[in-house]
Amino acid sequence: MTRSSSRTDVDPGFIRKVLFIAAVIVGMALLWKLATVLLLAFAAVIIAVLVRSLADPIRDRTGLSTGLSIAVAAVAILAVLSGSAWLFGSTISNQVATLADRLPASVAELETRIATLPFGDQLASRLDGAGSTSSLQGMVGQVGGYVMTIVGAGANLLLVVFAGLFFAAQPERMRDGLLMLAPRGPREPLREAANESGRALRLWLLGTLADMTVVGVLTGIGTALIGLPSPVALGLFAGLAAFVPIVGPIVSVVPAVLLALDQGPEMILWAIVVYFVVQQIESNLIYPFIQKRAVNLPPVLTLFGVLGLGTLFGPLGVMFASPLLVVGLVWVKLLYVRNTLGEDVSLPG
Repeated sequence: MTRSSSRTDVDPGFIRKVLFIAAVIVGMALLWKLATVLLLAFAAVIIAVLVRSLADPIRDRTGLSTGLSIAVAAVAILAVLSGSAWLFGSTISNQVATLADRLPASVAELETRIATLPFGDQLASRLDGAGSTSSLQGMVGQVGGYVMTIVGAGANLLLVVFAGLFFAAQPERMRDGLLMLAPRGPREPLREAANESGRALRLWLLGTLADMTVVGVLTGIGTALIGLPSPVALGLFAGLAAFVPIVGPIVSVVPAVLLALDQGPEMILWAIVVYFVVQQIESNLIYPFIQKRAVNLPPVLTLFGVLGLGTLFGPLGVMFASPLLVVGLVWVKLLYVRNTLGEDVSLPG
């Protein structure tokens, strides 16, 4: 008599697939939770690329070891920043203080002008309500929140700088350590993609720094020529804002327009003209020349990259959208277009 068993055997291969899919889902959820940490780590990589961009030529020309070359590069960068602060520190600090003092009055002038428009009273009251605090406790809470934000940003900056120096000292060790997590087959393509990403980031960073410098200098000169207050501070702000494409140029014009409010509509028009001319020079002459020798990101890709990463990750996503797109572009070209589709690709630079 044959007795049939009601037990059904489970395929071990199916179990492995289910466990693999579950591990992938858990890993993606973990990466999403650690998005801020990963973006800070990426910022440290950018610092490392900046330091190595100066350290490698020092090592090649002097014969120093990599560690000593990195130390010399770090000291040189610190010396340049300190020297600039010593030469222009008093001027910049005075103009930034003047800018900070005058902006509240300019905002009040803006509210006064809004009140003269149709339905302006309602708009002005909403602005006042948005800027007021209902109680002393709420005001103290806001101030405490600002202080904690500043302290946290300072701590993150120190972390990024020291991590960047560590990455710069041992980039191959960090790269190979991450590649150990990948199977043996794709390790070499991934290693090549990582190396080319570092090269592309170096070119992008050098081009971006040159672009920021030109924008800052042209903005400072233009605002000084039209007689706008604090031209050095406005140029510094415009240069720093140029690090973020699309959003930065729009944000940089706001302080200039606010400062021009109390000097009449003519000064407002001149301020807008200065920023418009600077952006046209930067967009049509400087930026294409720099990016042709560095990394040529399509403007549409940059636009949607800034919008998408800003929506996902907030201000950090907006700030690092361009370098993330540079890395993503290299990886797609190498790992998909060339290795998967078998087509020739041109890499940045």
